[in-house]
Amino acid sequence: MVRCIVVLMVAAGLGGVAMPALADWPPQVTGTSYRVVDGDTIHLEGEKIRLLGIDAPEMKQRCQERNGAAWACGVRARDMLAGMLATADQVSCTITGRDRYQRLLGRCYAGDVATGLDVQKALVLGGFAVAEYTDDYRNEERQAKRNGYGFWGGEFLRPRDWRRK
Repeated sequence: MVRCIVVLMVAAGLGGVAMPALADWPPQVTGTSYRVVDGDTIHLEGEKIRLLGIDAPEMKQRCQERNGAAWACGVRARDMLAGMLATADQVSCTITGRDRYQRLLGRCYAGDVATGLDVQKALVLGGFAVAEYTDDYRNEERQAKRNGYGFWGGEFLRPRDWRRK
């Protein structure tokens, strides 16, 4: 019986070896102390968190309206995110891992995870971010594009293409 338990513990990773996936990041970060860095990155309770599933225009990126007028779409994306978070009494992020820059990756909500506003979804639906890296917000992107919301109302480069310029 003891041998069976030892085998099960080793198989489950409990044989004295730490499980780095669990120790590497917190499962959730919630708080009221936050700073919006740009349209897809926040600092929450001292943790730098990259919003999962979206890519927002860079801070220096400009987009064009239909009439050709340029507008600061990166700044607007940041301001939209800041405005959404300011409406809630707390910000909550469910953490899923780290990106190649060691930022936490998370789904963030204005409010609590269960009932708060999914800010990624809102940014994509409003045309201030594109669905990227996952398929989670592709339907919202199609809807924003179809309705001409945000940068879909004119011309813009996808953020990844703008960064390559």
